[in-house]
Amino acid sequence: MSAAFLLAAVLAGEVDASGVGRALASHRGHPVVLTLWATWCEPCVKEFPSLMALARERKDVAFVSVSIDEPEDRKTLEAFVAARRPPFPVHARASGPDQAFIDGVDRDWSGVVPATIVYDREGRRVALLQGEHGRSDIEKALARAAR
Repeated sequence: MSAAFLLAAVLAGEVDASGVGRALASHRGHPVVLTLWATWCEPCVKEFPSLMALARERKDVAFVSVSIDEPEDRKTLEAFVAARRPPFPVHARASGPDQAFIDGVDRDWSGVVPATIVYDREGRRVALLQGEHGRSDIEKALARAAR
């Protein structure tokens, strides 16, 4: 099996900042949880199971996940996603300048991971959670997104 096929089978593909914007826009009409993370980030790995559980429970919410792992860590990322089989698409960040990606996703995001950004049905950001946060923080943001 080719590496390209494995990537296509496991990951939703690569995205740059504008690709993240297109992914978010495709879910207009639903609250969206965007999670930015990496396999080398212990808090990210720790919170991944609770994000998966929340996504399975909240069918009314769209979940979009973007790994910021470097291209040379792609096999690690693929293995992580294949082992966990999350109920949401996992994208890999495309190569390019870090700051351009960070600013393109959200100018208020410092670039720290994990980062979770919650949007309302109209695509407006209602929460930017930087660093380690619990499921209850995401649920509180989703409650604001539903207003």
